[in-house]
Amino acid sequence: MSVHPVLRTPQHTTAERTLRRLEQLSDDHALDALLRSVLARRRAVRQARREQAIDAARHEHELVVQGALLQAGLAHLR
Repeated sequence: MSVHPVLRTPQHTTAERTLRRLEQLSDDHALDALLRSVLARRRAVRQARREQAIDAARHEHELVVQGALLQAGLAHLR
């Protein structure tokens, strides 16, 4: 970075501005990648919870059906 000879304000060269933009761009890409991974993880957790709820409901249904069949069998034996 250089200083303007009259105004004494910082002057950025094209290379410095380009480098800063590239650094910011890479930071944006890193942030995007991080956000994508967080969202993917959240989607995976939601999907796993859905699958777990489906499995639990299926198991509960099997128990209800087994109980009904046992009661029907016992009623038939009486």
